[in-house]
Amino acid sequence: MQLKKNEFEKVLRQLPSKDRFKFFFLFVLLSFIFWFSTKLSNTYQIEQSFSINWNNIPKGIVLNHDSSELGLSITASGTEILWYRLFKNKINLVLNKNVFIGKEAIVSIDNELFNIQQQLLDNTILNQITTPVIKIAYVRLGVKKVKISSEPTLKFRAGYLSDSPPTIDPDSLLVRGSQDVLDTLTMVKTVSFIMEDVFESFQKVIVLENQTNLQFDIQEVNIKQEISRYSEKEFILPIEIINIPKSVRVKLFPPTAIIKATMPLTLLNGFNARDFMLVVDYELILKNELTHLPIRLVKQPSQVKKVIWEPKTVNYLIRK
Repeated sequence: MQLKKNEFEKVLRQLPSKDRFKFFFLFVLLSFIFWFSTKLSNTYQIEQSFSINWNNIPKGIVLNHDSSELGLSITASGTEILWYRLFKNKINLVLNKNVFIGKEAIVSIDNELFNIQQQLLDNTILNQITTPVIKIAYVRLGVKKVKISSEPTLKFRAGYLSDSPPTIDPDSLLVRGSQDVLDTLTMVKTVSFIMEDVFESFQKVIVLENQTNLQFDIQEVNIKQEISRYSEKEFILPIEIINIPKSVRVKLFPPTAIIKATMPLTLLNGFNARDFMLVVDYELILKNELTHLPIRLVKQPSQVKKVIWEPKTVNYLIRK
């Protein structure tokens, strides 16, 4: 051995100084590889943790996978142990629906010895299951039918507006989730979207807004929006007085107001002043002693999109 050491030192001295480090590094590397190969070929008894991949989960059950870890005592070579720790760290197990009683499912693993052994590498020996009982937190899902809503941002071309809220098909869906969450759920929304320069009716397929820990029976809906050309029309309306005693006479200044109504172009000639109504409330005089009464719009056709009027208030004179 001493001779070999002297021979190694002699060879090292004969090398140019710049190559000595490379030679020494190569020697150390080869020594490490030899040592590592020896370690991998040896057999060890260890405890190894595996993640459980549960199969046959009953419909309507959601597991908390954080609790699904399986401990095994195994005898295996260093190579196999390295393989488990780098790649194969999952064990497939089947769940029986009868274990879902109470707030936790209690699963006995003792009768799974053969199944687990079959999933290990050929030369690995399963000595013992170190976690023979596993408790799994789970949530039992409820089902609820919920309406779908969509609120797109539409930027219209001048003179165009939507006739009504968008039509959604289907207009509802079945949602599965924790009953506590379902009890507070009243609506499911589509994802938001923006459309520019809108001037004609359209249909669009839109996906639903994802919600954590909820399952939807559909993932998208069809949105249909009717768009029409609109125009503005003026009317002169008398201002009505409400809640006025029969013995009282009130004169308004002015007695009329001008309204401007935005409506579909096709209906422009279909409405007149009788389809609208502006009022002031006499009770405001008694309660607040106002010198000017605010004018309110209390009647308009549903197809009319926007109504403005002037003036907004009126003076009055009471005659008893």
